[in-house]
Amino acid sequence: MDELALAEEDLAAHLRMVAGYQGARPGWAYGSVEALMLAEGRWCTPAPWPGGGAPPGAPDRCYPEAAEWAADGALAYVEGWAWAGAPVEHAWCTGADGTALDVTWSRPGRAYLGLPIRAEDAVRLMSETHRPLLHGPRGLPTYLAHVWCRDGIPQGLRVEVGRPVT
Repeated sequence: MDELALAEEDLAAHLRMVAGYQGARPGWAYGSVEALMLAEGRWCTPAPWPGGGAPPGAPDRCYPEAAEWAADGALAYVEGWAWAGAPVEHAWCTGADGTALDVTWSRPGRAYLGLPIRAEDAVRLMSETHRPLLHGPRGLPTYLAHVWCRDGIPQGLRVEVGRPVT
């Protein structure tokens, strides 16, 4: 198994463990954000920042930086987890090819699993809630994450890029 496949398996195994611990919720589409990610998330392929320079964003501001970079409409905003030897709640951008464009990490993560959302919708939702889409303070799910776990992701928000979890 190559390095990318191993990192993806490590990240997926972590999310499966957490989702299994949290269990199902009767009447909900997904019992947890981790279960939502395993069902609806997409793998994005790690890559260095284009052109070989350092990414332009501040390391501790992945959510607003990724939303800002995606806002021109050519990229999708992606929120989920990156694997950097351990799972990290994170946001990045991706284009149609599914490559992770990490605007805040100088060294890309080893694996990226996230929910690609149309940039204009991500910006609008983040502006309305003043929070990232899924990850709240101290790793707690946001209100929007709870709504999506209960009802599913609204039609038209998700962008079909990257590879599904198998």
